[in-house]
Amino acid sequence: MKLETLYIRFFRSFNYDYLRKGHVGSNPDPWDTFNGQFYPYVKVRMEEGITTIVGANESGKSQLLAAVKRLLNGRDIHAKDFCRYSKFFAVDKAMAKPEFGGRFTHLKSQEKDTVADLIGLDAKEKIEEFYLFRTNEGAFIYLSRDMNAQAYKLDNAKLKKLNLPTYFEIDADIPLPNSVPIDYLAEGKGKSIVGSRAKMLLGQEVLRSSISEMISSDAQKHQALGSKISSAYSSVQADEDEANRQKRLELAETLLIHVAGIDRSAFAQMKDAVKTSEGYANGLVERINRQLSERLNFPKWWSQDKNFGLYLTLRDFDLVFTVRDRTGSDYSFSERSDGMKYFLSYFVQFLSYQPKSDSEILLMDEPDRFLSTSGQQDLLRLFAQYANPDDQKRQGVQVLYVTHSPFLIDKNHSDRIRVLEKGDGDEGTRVVRNVGHNHYEPLRSAFGAFVAETTFISNCNLMVEGQADQVLLAGVSTFIRERHPKLEALDLNTLTLVPAGSAEHIPYLVYLARGRDVEKPAIVVLLDGDSAGQSIRKELKKGYRGRSIIDDEFILSTNDLIESVKISTTSVQEIEDLIPARLADRAIEVVAKEAFTDKEYAESIKKYLPVNVQEGEKLFQAATRSAASLQAANGQTLRLDKVAFARGVIEAMKASSEGTPDGVDNFSQLFSLINQRQRAAMRKNARERTSQLLKRMIHAFSSDHPTRVTRYETLNFLESVEDNLPEINDETEAIRDVIRRIRGDHQLHIEPHSPVTDFASLMDTVRSMAHAGTLQAQRSPNRVGERGAS
Repeated sequence: MKLETLYIRFFRSFNYDYLRKGHVGSNPDPWDTFNGQFYPYVKVRMEEGITTIVGANESGKSQLLAAVKRLLNGRDIHAKDFCRYSKFFAVDKAMAKPEFGGRFTHLKSQEKDTVADLIGLDAKEKIEEFYLFRTNEGAFIYLSRDMNAQAYKLDNAKLKKLNLPTYFEIDADIPLPNSVPIDYLAEGKGKSIVGSRAKMLLGQEVLRSSISEMISSDAQKHQALGSKISSAYSSVQADEDEANRQKRLELAETLLIHVAGIDRSAFAQMKDAVKTSEGYANGLVERINRQLSERLNFPKWWSQDKNFGLYLTLRDFDLVFTVRDRTGSDYSFSERSDGMKYFLSYFVQFLSYQPKSDSEILLMDEPDRFLSTSGQQDLLRLFAQYANPDDQKRQGVQVLYVTHSPFLIDKNHSDRIRVLEKGDGDEGTRVVRNVGHNHYEPLRSAFGAFVAETTFISNCNLMVEGQADQVLLAGVSTFIRERHPKLEALDLNTLTLVPAGSAEHIPYLVYLARGRDVEKPAIVVLLDGDSAGQSIRKELKKGYRGRSIIDDEFILSTNDLIESVKISTTSVQEIEDLIPARLADRAIEVVAKEAFTDKEYAESIKKYLPVNVQEGEKLFQAATRSAASLQAANGQTLRLDKVAFARGVIEAMKASSEGTPDGVDNFSQLFSLINQRQRAAMRKNARERTSQLLKRMIHAFSSDHPTRVTRYETLNFLESVEDNLPEINDETEAIRDVIRRIRGDHQLHIEPHSPVTDFASLMDTVRSMAHAGTLQAQRSPNRVGERGAS
């Protein structure tokens, strides 16, 4: 069973759907009546997998999560949460309560039978979905939205039998502790949170009563009451800290006992061994660390450091969490960023997740608070695993999270985004429609600033000439991912589309990105195949300000596709030429319907001429000429803008009933070419970073040891190099081969504190490491993207 749509009315900032109520011709649903009048619920459609909620401050994001909880469990539905600016918020009669509803789909056979039995229908009746509403009059089930649909009332006993989806939450405020007592792990949970919670509540009550007494007392009593308040506050704070610590210890216990699978008896043995045999205790810690590393496999999910390792270190009667990063150095948790600690917390909760019902929903409120931009992208992958787990034995759950961050939005799936906006006066919160249609334009208000690709230069970027190119590539790629997943598309989470404004601005933008800093992001350039594009291509090859800043293999031209696509033009002079003429026709119709009224459009379409591309003409030029023949009743002609045309193309693709709409294959060919160059650019960047790092390390090693070096010092240097190499590939394996050769040739494990015998030979081999990866890359045959079709 899945929650397909959430309905909310009169709950906190959610009043009712004022746009639907004010729209002439709106058809009420059977549940939309309140006090005999039409007050439609605010509807929030949910995805089967992941739904992302964004909105400005106070727009109602967290309240939406609270509404899901109240719908599913029926608890905490109180008059105090009734919308304060609703006209029904009154004191001259019994206060009404907020109301919630849901449309439930994807019912299993048993669930269909249960619903039929609860409402007294014949089991043969086909029930594919149902609507449940919790109102002031009770709980009701509807089987359709027909105004004449029957409402079946359910009592509490029947509601329990319905087995609605349950929800669970990842605690976004509890990181792993810096250390955990061994006896806590050996004996299980120590001091109960319940006791701390009771003390905390008692302290809060003392605090409130003391403040009230102080307000009503005379000045002579203020000092004594002030002391009492201070003591009560300290007690409350201490118990809050204790409850928080208890939760952190429980998370550590979950990691070690439930995720790593370490038996509690091992910690009991360690507890005794600490007192009698330190060697045995350390042996246990070493074995636990191996098992923890195997079960956690954290580097797979933490993209910021593929050499990351989490270890336990024995310190007196505690186990201290220790981190080893790509530098080979060890750090305690207190020395690391909050982002890593909190992501690790999310990850532990993910690994320990055990379903408690057949259908579950994960709720998460602003998980981006502590995470870096890369950490947020890693979290997106965790959400994807919740919704569609690789492990077929694990069932997928619905994921619903709210965020303020543009980096926690999956740009490959704009259909997942729901933007909340708070209206004026008594209008309340509403859901903004058509979020992804204009390349995330409605997110401007949601984030308090315009979120555009030009704001960011990421690890890998595709420079395009104009905004229309950006909109067209992003929109078609998203369409392919949704409708034709077997075809190649772009990954908009790893590739940032950067519109330059025009071709002539591209060289300077490339220079800004790659020409000034030591860390150079990967860049791929896509130019039009016309004369202007070819001129800029020559300029980029020549270099900027006398410096070559981008290799020719990473400069693409639309004309590189001429042999592999089906087009209406004689050449691919610009991206729009990949669009077939009849798809351009439908795109113009989309733009015309937005520009003219229905009557004007009906008249003008009679004069519409299909796009007819003439010899040497670009498709968009032909489309502009055809669009000019569309005239409104007042004589107004349609001016075709490139961005509007791009949006029209995407809408026409979505509306197409064809198996694979015209032009999709053409764009897939372009995406394949871009992806090849992206992979090659990322590989080259990795080689360059590794090479720069090796050169610095080799220079430091040579400077520190100009005439002699011990075997131990050499071994330490080689281990540092290995710790800093990126994930295993052909190039890093070549460097590791050199390291293995040095170890063998110079017998580094024999008499470690004696000097290396053949010092000159050692230093020659060490210096060769800086070029081993590059040499291997040049030797490797058939590497994708070494030289493109340019």
